[in-house]
Amino acid sequence: MTNEEFEKKWAENRNKVLANDDEYQRIARSYTSWGWVDYVIFIGGFVICENLTKTLFTSIILQYILAIVGMLLVWMGYRLIKSLISDKKTLEEAEEKARQRYRETL
Repeated sequence: MTNEEFEKKWAENRNKVLANDDEYQRIARSYTSWGWVDYVIFIGGFVICENLTKTLFTSIILQYILAIVGMLLVWMGYRLIKSLISDKKTLEEAEEKARQRYRETL
């Protein structure tokens, strides 16, 4: 089978193959999964940012807007650090592995 034929076959069956690949699905779910620590970080980030902005600004609306932005930044930083520490394999690497296994079956 030539490379062009495989690419065409892969384009047709990519979604089916990836939907049946356990490793790919596990990594994809890990990107969107929430645990209790996520909620604690989310709420804690808001409380910390709210207390910080209270001392810096007198406008209550500005305080809450900046606290929400800060909360999101703290939470996204936590998710970034969590992904770097917990799982070394990316979704692209899992897809490439599934692609190689699919190529071997053809």
